[in-house]
Amino acid sequence: MQKHVSTIIVGGGPAGLYFASLLEKDKKDYLLLEATEILGGQLVKLYPEKDIVDISGIEVIKAKDYISFLISKLDERKICLNNKVKEIIPGSPIIVKANNEYTCDNLIVCSGLGSSTPRPLGVEKESEAKNILYKLDDFSFLKDKKVAIFGGGDSALDWAKHLSKISDNVSLIHRRTEFRGNANTIKDCHNLKVHLPFVPDHINIENNKAKSITIREVVSEENEPKYLEIAVDFILVNYGNIAEVPDFPLEKDGAFFKVNPNDFSASKNIFVIGDAVSYENKKRRIQPLIDEANRVYKLIS
Repeated sequence: MQKHVSTIIVGGGPAGLYFASLLEKDKKDYLLLEATEILGGQLVKLYPEKDIVDISGIEVIKAKDYISFLISKLDERKICLNNKVKEIIPGSPIIVKANNEYTCDNLIVCSGLGSSTPRPLGVEKESEAKNILYKLDDFSFLKDKKVAIFGGGDSALDWAKHLSKISDNVSLIHRRTEFRGNANTIKDCHNLKVHLPFVPDHINIENNKAKSITIREVVSEENEPKYLEIAVDFILVNYGNIAEVPDFPLEKDGAFFKVNPNDFSASKNIFVIGDAVSYENKKRRIQPLIDEANRVYKLIS
């Protein structure tokens, strides 16, 4: 038997949790369906120690603490974990098939990047090295260690900032001449060694651990690249994730769902917000997804 819910939220990452908090505040009828056993999405799984600095009204907060803050506002009886949405059928009402079958008036898709795995470094014997890490739950064990960080986004820059405070042997390597993330994050990290533009060439392994990594300068074909060998205790890789996008009957733009940027609708009464969505000038940060959620909430209220 189908259960009818006014609003169903698909995904328990920051976008889904924030939207649920809006509904909870006004005592609205909703259900949040999360495919995994935990809430928080990538902020908890991959970047729990990341500082979030772009939320209006909050100067700085760690990712894990922001997720805990959002969860504290919700009624746990309206949250269903390990409940992957298998099918969405647009219509009036919308049909949502997960562990159970539901109907709803409004569907808010906050599936983020979907199921994902970290993108690897891409060098030979990478899987053999037990000291190559793709996420960080804690920084303390890296105190005074030799660490090489690969990546140029905000999370890689955050890692570099934090680790340069507890170690004088941190290197940040990025394949471009400019970072994708906010370079001001590391402007005061005077002991941080930055290598631009370089890519990993090969790792040197002893006893199932990388002892050093050789990086290669990115140059034009007519020039000879420079090679540098960096001794390491740990290698941190932040190249993003390989996403498995949910197979929903909504128009896609590569790995993302396309929406009308005026109201974030992907179909009648189906809205997509957060990292799952694509539109011109989309910014994949926390404050923009909050803004998206607020706009959609006003439309359905």
